[in-house]
Amino acid sequence: MKAEYIKPDLEGFPYNAAFQPSPSEFGNDYHGYRTYNEESFFYEFAVQYYDLSFRYNGNTYYIMQRDSKAYLTDSEFKDKLEEFENGNALLRQLKIGGRPLIGIINDVEDIDFW
Repeated sequence: MKAEYIKPDLEGFPYNAAFQPSPSEFGNDYHGYRTYNEESFFYEFAVQYYDLSFRYNGNTYYIMQRDSKAYLTDSEFKDKLEEFENGNALLRQLKIGGRPLIGIINDVEDIDFW
């Protein structure tokens, strides 16, 4: 089931209505987002539902979406460590080192998605 924040643009392509891209302001290099990191989390993860891994402060984290929920998971994407309502809820509510993921998105490194 598609999350309610995923909307089609005028050409029918999906975008994240909660974290809207702005191609007129930031160009098209990152689907209208300012950075590669923002595109990876706001579009590839939250809209396209790609599993994603990233590093922050020397630790690697893994996130995924299944069954209309989003999860912090183990490295094999088998054990669900924390559950969230959807991808955007995970971005807003997951805390890493006491800080919400949404606040450190541009500080993470080694983003990879499948």
